[in-house]
Amino acid sequence: MTKPAWLRLWPLGLISLIGLVLWADQTGLWHSPVAEKQVQVNCSTLTQPTGCTVSIDGREIRFGMLGEPKPLAPFRIWLVLPDLPVAQEVEASFTMEGMDMGFNLYTLRPDDEGVFRATVTLPICVTGRRDWHMILDFADLNIKVPFVTNL
Repeated sequence: MTKPAWLRLWPLGLISLIGLVLWADQTGLWHSPVAEKQVQVNCSTLTQPTGCTVSIDGREIRFGMLGEPKPLAPFRIWLVLPDLPVAQEVEASFTMEGMDMGFNLYTLRPDDEGVFRATVTLPICVTGRRDWHMILDFADLNIKVPFVTNL
Protein backbone atom coordinates (compact mmCIF):
# COMPACT_ATOMS: atom_id res chain seq x y z
CA MET A 1 0.00 0.00 0.00
CA THR A 2 1.47 3.36 -1.01
CA LYS A 3 1.22 6.53 1.04
CA PRO A 4 -0.82 9.45 -0.31
CA ALA A 5 1.30 12.12 -2.05
CA TRP A 6 0.59 14.81 0.59
CA LEU A 7 1.89 12.51 3.31
CA ARG A 8 5.18 12.04 1.48
CA LEU A 9 5.58 15.79 0.72
CA TRP A 10 4.62 17.29 4.10
CA PRO A 11 8.28 17.78 5.22
CA LEU A 12 8.97 19.80 2.06
CA GLY A 13 5.86 21.91 2.68
CA LEU A 14 6.86 22.52 6.30
CA ILE A 15 10.37 23.59 5.31
CA SER A 16 8.92 25.91 2.63
CA LEU A 17 6.55 27.47 5.17
CA ILE A 18 9.37 28.09 7.67
CA GLY A 19 11.48 29.65 4.91
CA LEU A 20 8.60 31.93 3.91
CA VAL A 21 8.11 33.09 7.51
CA LEU A 22 11.84 33.79 7.94
CA TRP A 23 11.98 35.67 4.64
CA ALA A 24 8.96 37.81 5.59
CA ASP A 25 10.54 38.63 8.95
CA GLN A 26 13.86 39.66 7.38
CA THR A 27 12.17 41.91 4.81
CA GLY A 28 10.04 43.61 7.47
CA LEU A 29 6.77 42.32 6.08
CA TRP A 30 5.38 41.84 9.60
CA HIS A 31 6.42 45.29 10.83
CA SER A 32 4.77 48.56 9.95
CA PRO A 33 7.38 51.03 8.70
CA VAL A 34 8.24 53.86 11.09
CA ALA A 35 9.26 57.11 9.49
CA GLU A 36 12.35 58.20 11.38
CA LYS A 37 14.17 61.42 10.65
CA GLN A 38 17.96 61.21 10.85
CA VAL A 39 19.91 64.40 11.55
CA GLN A 40 23.67 64.88 11.95
CA VAL A 41 24.61 67.59 14.44
CA ASN A 42 28.14 68.95 14.87
CA CYS A 43 28.72 70.26 18.37
CA SER A 44 31.95 71.71 19.74
CA THR A 45 30.47 72.08 23.27
CA LEU A 46 29.39 68.43 23.68
CA THR A 47 31.50 67.91 26.83
CA GLN A 48 30.86 71.39 28.29
CA PRO A 49 28.38 71.66 31.21
CA THR A 50 25.85 73.42 28.95
CA GLY A 51 26.13 70.75 26.25
CA CYS A 52 24.63 71.34 22.84
CA THR A 53 21.35 73.01 21.93
CA VAL A 54 19.78 72.42 18.52
CA SER A 55 16.40 73.20 17.02
CA ILE A 56 14.92 70.48 14.84
CA ASP A 57 11.44 70.89 13.37
CA GLY A 58 10.70 73.63 15.89
CA ARG A 59 11.71 71.49 18.86
CA GLU A 60 14.60 72.63 21.05
CA ILE A 61 16.80 69.69 21.99
CA ARG A 62 19.67 69.85 24.47
CA PHE A 63 22.15 67.05 25.08
CA GLY A 64 25.68 66.53 26.27
CA MET A 65 28.28 64.47 28.10
CA LEU A 66 29.50 64.77 31.67
CA GLY A 67 33.09 63.67 31.99
CA GLU A 68 35.57 63.10 29.24
CA PRO A 69 34.65 60.29 26.85
CA LYS A 70 37.44 57.71 26.80
CA PRO A 71 37.32 54.04 25.80
CA LEU A 72 36.60 51.70 28.71
CA ALA A 73 36.02 54.61 31.15
CA PRO A 74 32.42 55.32 32.23
CA PHE A 75 30.94 58.77 31.65
CA ARG A 76 27.41 60.18 31.66
CA ILE A 77 25.25 61.40 28.81
CA TRP A 78 22.06 63.46 29.09
CA LEU A 79 19.20 64.70 26.92
CA VAL A 80 16.52 67.34 27.53
CA LEU A 81 13.50 67.73 25.31
CA PRO A 82 10.64 69.63 26.98
CA ASP A 83 7.81 67.98 25.02
CA LEU A 84 9.17 64.42 25.37
CA PRO A 85 7.03 62.37 27.77
CA VAL A 86 8.95 60.57 30.53
CA ALA A 87 7.41 57.31 29.33
CA GLN A 88 9.18 57.74 25.98
CA GLU A 89 12.07 55.39 25.32
CA VAL A 90 15.40 57.12 24.68
CA GLU A 91 18.41 55.11 23.54
CA ALA A 92 22.03 55.93 22.78
CA SER A 93 24.69 53.96 20.96
CA PHE A 94 28.21 54.60 19.74
CA THR A 95 29.51 53.77 16.27
CA MET A 96 32.44 54.35 13.94
CA GLU A 97 32.18 54.62 10.17
CA GLY A 98 33.06 51.31 8.56
CA MET A 99 33.71 49.55 11.88
CA ASP A 100 31.66 47.02 13.83
CA MET A 101 31.88 48.22 17.44
CA GLY A 102 29.75 45.43 18.83
CA PHE A 103 26.59 45.80 20.86
CA ASN A 104 26.66 49.00 22.91
CA LEU A 105 23.07 50.20 23.25
CA TYR A 106 22.14 52.23 26.34
CA THR A 107 18.72 53.28 27.63
CA LEU A 108 18.50 56.80 29.06
CA ARG A 109 16.16 57.07 32.05
CA PRO A 110 14.44 60.29 33.16
CA ASP A 111 15.34 61.78 36.54
CA ASP A 112 13.02 63.85 38.77
CA GLU A 113 13.58 66.92 36.58
CA GLY A 114 12.74 65.12 33.33
CA VAL A 115 16.36 64.94 32.15
CA PHE A 116 17.11 61.63 30.47
CA ARG A 117 20.46 60.25 31.69
CA ALA A 118 22.65 57.18 31.40
CA THR A 119 26.13 56.10 32.39
CA VAL A 120 27.87 54.69 29.33
CA THR A 121 31.22 53.18 28.37
CA LEU A 122 32.84 53.36 24.96
CA PRO A 123 34.24 50.12 23.61
CA ILE A 124 37.89 50.15 22.65
CA CYS A 125 38.87 50.23 19.00
CA VAL A 126 41.69 47.78 18.32
CA THR A 127 42.93 49.88 15.38
CA GLY A 128 43.42 52.93 17.63
CA ARG A 129 40.80 55.08 15.88
CA ARG A 130 39.16 57.77 18.00
CA ASP A 131 36.47 59.16 15.64
CA TRP A 132 33.08 58.28 17.12
CA HIS A 133 29.42 58.98 16.50
CA MET A 134 26.96 59.13 19.38
CA ILE A 135 23.50 58.16 18.12
CA LEU A 136 20.56 59.46 20.17
CA ASP A 137 17.35 57.69 19.21
CA PHE A 138 13.93 58.77 20.49
CA ALA A 139 10.39 59.38 19.27
CA ASP A 140 10.65 59.78 15.49
CA LEU A 141 14.15 61.28 15.54
CA ASN A 142 17.66 59.89 15.28
CA ILE A 143 20.48 62.36 16.05
CA LYS A 144 24.04 61.50 15.02
CA VAL A 145 26.77 63.51 16.82
CA PRO A 146 30.41 63.05 15.75
CA PHE A 147 33.13 63.45 18.38
CA VAL A 148 36.76 62.48 18.92
CA THR A 149 38.16 60.94 22.10
CA ASN A 150 41.53 61.49 23.75
CA LEU A 151 43.63 58.49 24.68
